Amino acid sequence: MPTHDAGDLETVLKDAAELFGLLSAPMRLHIISALCHGEKNVGQLIEAVKTTQPNMSQHLNQLYRKGIMRKRRKGVQIYYAIADPQVVQICQTMCDRVTHQR
Repeated sequence: MPTHDAGDLETVLKDAAELFGLLSAPMRLHIISALCHGEKNVGQLIEAVKTTQPNMSQHLNQLYRKGIMRKRRKGVQIYYAIADPQVVQICQTMCDRVTHQR
């Protein structure tokens, strides 16, 4: 971990814990996984993740607000995609670790 002064370190650790908290929901990890190979509209994500529209919207909004997802509108459809590829790398690393510990 890079060196920081005490105030900076506290801020970095707080922000990192917040990101890990956001990624601690299996549903959000499933959404990220579904988007690893390209953008999808909300209907495609609901089909891939097997959840309800209100639940999907809640999780997508949280991921979007934190800069993990980006979205674009095409007509009446909203398409989501990964905005931060480092988050995908973190998720893949953790899933690989869990798989190898089984």
